[in-house]
Amino acid sequence: MSKVIDIEDRLKLEQKKRAKVAKTKKVEAVRKIMQCTRCLARCMKCGIQFDTKEMYQRFKGPYRLCASCQEEYEEFLRRKEGGGESQYFWHNKQWLTMWQVWLDYQQAIKEYGESPEFIELLREVEGDR
Repeated sequence: MSKVIDIEDRLKLEQKKRAKVAKTKKVEAVRKIMQCTRCLARCMKCGIQFDTKEMYQRFKGPYRLCASCQEEYEEFLRRKEGGGESQYFWHNKQWLTMWQVWLDYQQAIKEYGESPEFIELLREVEGDR
């Protein structure tokens, strides 16, 4: 009888282990999202992978964009500043909105990634390893 295991304690311990694993997976997913959106090897807008030589080029503006997305971004800025009509028919009102929303999203990700709470979360994840 001395080898009887208290089943409740055992269940609680297993539940804690599962909760810790689940939390770590969730936090790791958030960390990867934050890192992958800032990946230096990919265009921040479309996600296309840069050639090795393109990875080390200096980029105009605050975002690492491929040539196509950079051209679209510059056109967006020109149109936003009242630069008249675009030569491309798809540069319509919704296109302007799409770019503005994407820029707002990039700003939100940046601010969240720099928040004290997110930094604490990353430290916690790194400490769990």
